[in-house]
Amino acid sequence: MMKVVFIGGLTNGKIVFDYLRSNRFVNLGFVVTYPDDSDKPRHVVFPNEKGVVKSGYANNHIDEIKSFRPDLIIVAGWSELLNEELLDLPPKGVIGFHPSKLPYDRGRSVLAWQIEEGYQDTALTMFYYNNIPDGGEIIGQEKITIRLNDYITDILDKVDYATLSLMRTYFPMIRMGIAPRRKQDINVGTFRRLRTSRDSIINWNYDSIDIYNKIRAIANPYPGAIGNIGGGDYKIVKSELLEFEFGENEVPGTLIATLYDGSMIVKTRDGCLRIMNFSKL
Repeated sequence: MMKVVFIGGLTNGKIVFDYLRSNRFVNLGFVVTYPDDSDKPRHVVFPNEKGVVKSGYANNHIDEIKSFRPDLIIVAGWSELLNEELLDLPPKGVIGFHPSKLPYDRGRSVLAWQIEEGYQDTALTMFYYNNIPDGGEIIGQEKITIRLNDYITDILDKVDYATLSLMRTYFPMIRMGIAPRRKQDINVGTFRRLRTSRDSIINWNYDSIDIYNKIRAIANPYPGAIGNIGGGDYKIVKSELLEFEFGENEVPGTLIATLYDGSMIVKTRDGCLRIMNFSKL
């Protein structure tokens, strides 16, 4: 029986946890997850069981993990970088997931960047950890389609489905030591920085599609886009592209009309955008 440590949380982490716990070939002896009162987006409360530690910091539990002597560590739904002592511990390695077509879009906030930039598809990559963030050998990738009407929560749901698919496909191979190992060329690909509040601000001088993409990239469960309309700041979490244009001679950012349902028509560089779900700040 394979001795496995799981480090993770959120909805995708719970999927991996449930898969491992129900697998008859796995001894899931130690789990590190987030506290029950975590405010992380898509947080899921894990069961209060022996071996489940809810500290939010895996690196603080190296001695406990060492004492379990795991064959494998799996990470999902976790933002902490693991130190090298932990990475070097299990003989079958440390395995994790990243929502991009590695080697492209390594780093942070990658789904939001991809949606904002109009990607039509991405992937969830299952890979071996090394000392380069998102730089380890690739086990497999599951393609994820990004449709024009998909918001970030829709893509996160697709990541959850892809997580289970990758576990079902590759975990038996990992257990038997025959999983693929495709080396990444660190000189190839791209790296994304962590988004900040500045990246949430709408510039109405951009085209409608660019603003629409920004809004859907950081909608619930994330903070939402911020736009100034008529001198007031609004948190905006849903919008609609319009096929017709109002106020051709108006300055971008101008409130053109308020509709019967309370939604707003706002001028952009190349047309108008209907703002449908918003709150005044």
